[in-house]
Amino acid sequence: MLNSAVVQEHPLELTGLAPDPFDMWKRLHAFLGLDEREVRMMRRTSETLLRDAADFVVGAYDYLASFDETASVLGWEKKMDEEHLQERRQFFATWMARAIGVDLSDEFAEYLFLAGKYHAAHGPRQIHTPEQWVMGAVALVQAHFAERIILAGHKPEVAAAAIGGWNKYLMLQAYQMQAGYRVAVALDEGAMTVLIKLFGQLQDVGGRKEQTVRVHQGAALVDALRKFFNYHPALRRAFFETSWRTPDGDDTATWVTDLEQVYVPKKGPHWRILCNGRDVSYQGGFDALLNEGDVISFFPPGR
Repeated sequence: MLNSAVVQEHPLELTGLAPDPFDMWKRLHAFLGLDEREVRMMRRTSETLLRDAADFVVGAYDYLASFDETASVLGWEKKMDEEHLQERRQFFATWMARAIGVDLSDEFAEYLFLAGKYHAAHGPRQIHTPEQWVMGAVALVQAHFAERIILAGHKPEVAAAAIGGWNKYLMLQAYQMQAGYRVAVALDEGAMTVLIKLFGQLQDVGGRKEQTVRVHQGAALVDALRKFFNYHPALRRAFFETSWRTPDGDDTATWVTDLEQVYVPKKGPHWRILCNGRDVSYQGGFDALLNEGDVISFFPPGR
């Protein structure tokens, strides 16, 4: 249960969350300067890249099976699992098709964030692929794209712009997958387990009814909430209102480096957070300590 010495109402403010990965997808896209002209040059090379995409997918997994570390990750030290191999090829082929089509949609950003979670053993097969091998695979794709574009004989100005664009785009994707990977790894760190339950419309937004979160001994409720809302960024927008707080007395603060984003449960009598059936507003707030097996429940209106 939550440890609380004094029964009083505590303000519920959540800070210290990682940047929203879907906001960062847009901001990093803008930062990289991946503009319409560059995308147009990339798409002029798409047919070239599609010609041997299927062969590249097959060859990629032959290579992963031949390299000791990645073969071990996949469980293919002695022999490829054909069913697993087909699943991997299908996933990679789907990704290749969307990537070669230069998909910049929010839905693709969500797909990549989920792929990052899968690499952290949060997928159906629960295989943990360390991020260095994921980043290495992205680098191999970059090299393959550049080689095919050059060998196809595209005009130098087209090839240069396209290769530059593909490098930026693939790094944008790598960031998105890395963001998903890291929040999934963080979710599993700690010797103590708590359970977070969702009710009403929040189940649809989160795509589940509950989530196990691991925290370290001596952790507070805020530590579990940070992990949970980093893992489920869409739930931030569903449950919280956000604002920016300026450091006290700092007239030179800028939003880029100094302002702190604050998340507060949406106003209304039916937005509630309970721990073991008790309203956390009167049980120490987000700073209250957690114990093994605590159950945290989120209730929206209209549940």
